[in-house]
Parts: sequence; structure tokens; C-alpha cells
Amino acid sequence: MPLAIRVQFLAGYSGREWPPSPARLFKALVASARSGWAQSNRKAIDDSLRVLEQQGRIENTKLPEIVTPHAKQRPARQRRFIPNNSKNWPSERKFNPVKGIDLDEEPLAGWEVGWDGKAERHVADIEMPHTVWYWWPDVDASHVPIIRDVARRVPSVGKGEDLAILDATDAKPPDGAVRWQPASTGASLEVPEAGCLDVCDALFARDRNELPLSAAGVRAVTYASDTRAADRDVPTFVLGLWRNGKRCSWDARLLRQVVGPVRHLLDEVRAEVVDMLARGPSDRPAMEALVRRVLVGHDESDKPVSEPHLAVLPLPSVLGPYPDGRVRRIALADFGGGDDPTRRAIVEMAQVLLHGRELRDNGRGTGVILDTEPDGQWLRAITKRSRTWVTVTPLVQQAKELTRDEWKRLIEARRNVKNEPAKAAARELHLQKRRRELVERSVRQAIAGREASIESIEVVAGGPLAGVHIAKHYRANGYLGETPKLHVRVTFDRPVAGPIAIGRGRHVGFGVLWPVDAMAVHVGVAS
Repeated sequence: MPLAIRVQFLAGYSGREWPPSPARLFKALVASARSGWAQSNRKAIDDSLRVLEQQGRIENTKLPEIVTPHAKQRPARQRRFIPNNSKNWPSERKFNPVKGIDLDEEPLAGWEVGWDGKAERHVADIEMPHTVWYWWPDVDASHVPIIRDVARRVPSVGKGEDLAILDATDAKPPDGAVRWQPASTGASLEVPEAGCLDVCDALFARDRNELPLSAAGVRAVTYASDTRAADRDVPTFVLGLWRNGKRCSWDARLLRQVVGPVRHLLDEVRAEVVDMLARGPSDRPAMEALVRRVLVGHDESDKPVSEPHLAVLPLPSVLGPYPDGRVRRIALADFGGGDDPTRRAIVEMAQVLLHGRELRDNGRGTGVILDTEPDGQWLRAITKRSRTWVTVTPLVQQAKELTRDEWKRLIEARRNVKNEPAKAAARELHLQKRRRELVERSVRQAIAGREASIESIEVVAGGPLAGVHIAKHYRANGYLGETPKLHVRVTFDRPVAGPIAIGRGRHVGFGVLWPVDAMAVHVGVAS
């Protein structure tokens, strides 16, 4: 018969991955089964737990399908320090030089489970809010009541603050929810391996001064959801620029002056991120390569990579009563993050480490400090769903619009427009067609994998919003100066979630899009 374990989170969920992995659930069940109440029924409970442990490993069994409501990641607003359990690994110990305490810092992030503010609420969000289902299609009926007794005594799933109410039933999860199943690509989740129960028992009985266990009792399995890619959020956070306790601003037309120092800071924190996330010396080279690719977009040879990575997006002030277009905040978005929990951990750690750092210009201090942006409206504005988006920093075309000969013929046709109007019109039409093709290519690249189509594209002569400067006034050096800069307005056939940046230089501040229908919601925000 089918078995479903319902986990209703009471105050959100703090794990790094979403959804909570089946291994977290299994270990919570084991912890409940090792409480005093279970001593009289130990053998029957262990038999039932071993049945769960073997799902997906033996014939005619499957890994659980996970059915969840929508969830939105909470930004990390503070840190806590937890004991480092690597007591017997001196190379990995992190001593506090003042107190002599071996502690690791951990950002307090997590997930808001349930309806995340989208326009449409789903069935599972209404009927069973904050509830995650783990569903096995075929488990012997004798184990269901035993697992129900164990589940009802579980106080939390994952970390101690992840308080939850559990129940086991043979009912099917509700329709209309987000369904996660094993797939070739997606989120990497841990599932219990054969022998996981024995590993848990050995861990409970182990003295803390003993060497760490060689076996973890779990394995990694990739799960993918059936939701549209447009619903998946991009790991994003916003930092404010401060000097002497006051907001500091930059001329948006000189993007390199603010983006460059931020990218240098990301390069500086790489080693710290690796120190915190690498599990051991053997894991360090792979972690160093991944962190370098995610944070600075370079490979092991320090050459730029073509894959998406963390983008530095200056946010010109286009809100409030004084939209002067100056940059007082930056957003950092990992366009290539997807559902990868390791990449999310790297981005979250970078956010924590950048807090309080000073921007430096050619090695000299500027007095400008990065600080977590206290006004969440800016983050909500650039990450919301909207059909229409406009550039607040200009799009840099990915290629030249016309060849040199084509430009000569167009210029000549413009000079002789009175004598040959049809020829001039044909040349202008060719330019507009080529321009639109390049813009469409940039937009499609930015929203790749989402079920949205471009409804219209409009090239805007001046700044599309108050405070946004004319495109040609922005300074661009090197390869960014080789192709035209444009402001555009893009409308999709359905709402698309941000942040979105398009064109060349989309990782260094060019082509940042802003949802235009957010203006009515966010009027009055201080610039």
C-alpha cells in the first residue's frame, strides 16, 4: 500500500536545500525511535525503518516522491557561531584568537514555506499550508502504523529550530502542488543508503573525541520539480553603499568605478568561502575551482568562462520623489545557480563576507562600506514577476549591427533620401530588423529555459524611466565599447521573474532590466 509522511513546518525551514532531503526526514525518525518511549517496541520499529532505508535500492521499490508547496528563500540577515566538531583534524580547526574557542560561523538563512506572494495560489498552499509530503507508492501495510507512531513524536526535521508536526498515512498528496521526482538534472538531495540506521546508531553512541565516522549512510540523488523554470528564483541579494554612516552614490554612467571594486572584493573573499565550505583537504581543489567560477567567472587558468556566474548589478535610483539615477545600491545575482545547493551556499557565504567590507580603488581605501540593504523593497522590486521590463542601464549589443560596407551604404542612402526615398527606407528597415534580432537573442539568452515568449520589443531613444541617462552617455571600455548601446522595453506574453540582465556585459552592470509595473507599487521609496 502507499505510504505518505506529512511534515508541517511551523516556523519555516532552515536547511540549505529545498525541498528538505529524504535523509533529513529519515534521521529525524531515527532520533524519535531512539527516545525512551520506543524501547519496548525496538525491533518492530527498526524493521520498519530498514524498509524505508531500502526504498529505491531493492527490486520493486522506489525513492519517495516529494510534494511541496511553493517556497521562497529568506535572505541571511545575521550570523551565529557553532562548535567546530573537527577536533581531531588540526588543519581544519578555526580558533578564535581572543577566546581560544573552536567555532564556525554560519549565516542564518532559510525558506519561507507556503505561498510566496505570486499572483496565483496553488491548491496545496491553501489546503495544507507549510506541509511537505514524502510519498512511497508501495510499502507493506504492517509498517504504516509503526511509522505513524514514530513520526508523531518527531519535534523537528533538520535543525532544531525547524519545528514540525509529522504524521504518516496512506492518503495521496494533494493535486496542484509542486512535485519532485528523481531526474538527470535538478537539485541534489541526500537519501538514506542501506545501513544508514546503523550509521546513525554509531553516531549517537560515539564519543565526541573519537575520529569522525568513515561512512555517512547517505547518497546524493538529483531531484527535479514539475514547475515551470520561470518559477525558480535566482539567488539574489542587495547591498547598500555607505560612507561615514551616510549613503554614498556613484554616477551610473561610470559603471566600472563601482562594479570593478566589488568584483575585486569577491576575488578577495574566495579563499574564505572555500575554507568554510570545503569538507576536507581532498575536497578543497574542486571547491576552489567552483568558487572561482561562481564568484568571479574565471576558470583554473584565470580565464573568463562562458557559463553564467555571479553578476554585479548596479541599481540606479529610479524610485521615490528624487529619481536622480545615481547608484546607491548593488544587487548580486547568480544567474547560473538554479537549484544547486552548493552554489547557493557559495552565494550566501559571499553575502555574509561582503557585509562591512570596504571598496578599494587600485589598492587604496575609498571609505565606502558595503552593508546589507535594510530596505527590502529594492530586492522585491528586481525579483518580482512582471510582463514588461525596461533597461535602467543600457543593453550592449552582442555583435555589430551592420558591417562596415553596410554602414557606408546606409549613410549614403540617408544623404540621398530625397532622391531615392525607397532605397533609404529599405536600408533603415534592414538596420531595424538586424537590431531587433540581436536584442531578441540577448533576451532569449537571459530567460533561457523559461516558458515565456517575447511579445514586443521597443528601442527607446532616451532613458525609459526618470533618472536613467541616455544610452550613449555610458562609458564602456574594451570589448564593451565595440558594439552599440541601447535602451529597450521588452514585453513578454506572461509574467517573468527577475532579476534579468541582457546583452554583453550583463555580469558587470550593463543591460539591467527593471519591472515597470513595480513603479506603482513602490512609489515613495527613498532614493
